[in-house]
Amino acid sequence: MKNLIFILPVLLLLFGSCVSERTVVCVPAKQSIEIDYPNYDLFNVNLKNSSLKNLEVAVLSKANNTKIKGFGLGKKGNADVLVEAENKLVLQNEADKPVYIKLKVTEEKQAVFNQDETYISFTLKNTSATSIPLIIPSVMNPNLSPYSKSGVSLKIGQKIFFKSNGKKYLLLTVSDSINEGAEIDVPKLLKQRKMELGSR
Repeated sequence: MKNLIFILPVLLLLFGSCVSERTVVCVPAKQSIEIDYPNYDLFNVNLKNSSLKNLEVAVLSKANNTKIKGFGLGKKGNADVLVEAENKLVLQNEADKPVYIKLKVTEEKQAVFNQDETYISFTLKNTSATSIPLIIPSVMNPNLSPYSKSGVSLKIGQKIFFKSNGKKYLLLTVSDSINEGAEIDVPKLLKQRKMELGSR
C-alpha cells in the first residue's frame, strides 16, 4: 500500500510567502507526495527530474481527488505545471528507488477553470533519441525525454505547440478523435507537421 506524504509545512517553511528559490525534494520509492499552497489562487511549479527514474505528475481536485491533468516526467526531464487553488499537485514515484526533484514555486494570476470540461487521457510517446520540448498553454511545458512515454490528461480543445527555428507552431489540438488511452508518436507527428508547414 502506497503511503501519502504531506510536505506542505516543509515547503512553506522553506519558501515563505514569496517563493523564488529552488529546492530539492525526495519522493521515496513506491510513494507519493502532495504539494499545496492554499494561500495562492494559482501557482506554477517548475519541476526538474534529477534522477534516472520516471515520475508521475498529476493535478488532483482537493474535493474528490479527481485527476484534472497529468503526465509522466522522464529521467532528467523538466516541466512547468499550473495548479489552481481548488487543486493540488501530486508526485508519484512507482520506481523501487527514490526520485529527486528540483522544484521552484511561483504565484501566478488566476486562470479560469471549468469543472464541466471534458478531459481525455492519452500518452505522448517520444520514439526518437533527442528530447522534445512542448508547450501546453495554461497547463504545463513538458520536455519529453528520449525514448520515453508521458501520460497526459487534457481537456478537449487544448492546444499543444512545438518550437522550430525560434517560432511556435501548433502540433495538435485535443479532440474527441483521440481515443482514451491512445499513444501519439510525437516525432512522427512533428515530421508531418513540419512537412505541412514547409509546403505553405
